[in-house]
Amino acid sequence: MKELTLAATIPAYNEAATIGSVVLKAKKHVDKVLVVDDGSTDSIAEIASLAGAEVIKHDQNLGKGVALKEAFNWAIQKKIDILVTLDGDGQHNPDEIPSLTKPIITGVADAVNGSRFMDKNSDTPGYRKLGQNILTTATNIGSRLKITDSQNGFRAFSKKTFTTFKFKTPGMGIESEMLLDLDKEGFRILEVPISCKYDVDKPSKKNPLSHGVSVLLTIISYVSAAHPLTFFGIPGFISFLVGINFGLKVVNIFYDTGQIALGTALLMLLFITGGAFALFAGIILYVVSSTL
Repeated sequence: MKELTLAATIPAYNEAATIGSVVLKAKKHVDKVLVVDDGSTDSIAEIASLAGAEVIKHDQNLGKGVALKEAFNWAIQKKIDILVTLDGDGQHNPDEIPSLTKPIITGVADAVNGSRFMDKNSDTPGYRKLGQNILTTATNIGSRLKITDSQNGFRAFSKKTFTTFKFKTPGMGIESEMLLDLDKEGFRILEVPISCKYDVDKPSKKNPLSHGVSVLLTIISYVSAAHPLTFFGIPGFISFLVGINFGLKVVNIFYDTGQIALGTALLMLLFITGGAFALFAGIILYVVSSTL
């Protein structure tokens, strides 16, 4: 039986202080390590190379989605069997890599998602946890998934999933996009608990609010395109029924008083027309997407 080739990829931006130790620890559990230096202005590429990693260097910051796209293309070229993704800032513990790869090696999963919110304790700040729960809920609503941590970047993937990902999102919304791609193709996704270490003294590279809104808009855009009947059709049908209910109230009021309840009638028109528009939009988009 052929021995599986395992690799880890680390998309990183200005993580020179931590990248060396992350690479060295990851090398204990995989055969190859790839660092994608996404336009860093520090010496991350040199340090990663000295630590034994292969390095792909961008001249400018292109986003995590672009970095991961290159990493998966690299994994295909290198004939990697299992690819692990993790961050370069020291949040993830590379010694937990075997926990992520084992379900794929034993054949019980096609992809494994690390979760900070299962059994292991993580010091995730409260505001981050709230935002992550909102984004995870949005991801689950738009799919058949029951993920507990959709925004975590510590994951493992079987080679059979490598060509599944579209990488439409250049930024951090790629985490949810990849889960939705896997779900769409029916791959088995398993979650395992991981720990996560936050450096509270280190300033965040992105504003948490703007970042969260950006990721949420990415999820909405993806879900509306992939599941138009769910996204447009169901709310449209509900809105149409609400409009009918207002219409019945208008009729009852006119029957009892002989007067038209103008406000209620306007609400009727608003909900019926809006609902009908959303319903037909969902149907049309579904037909179009089905023929592509």
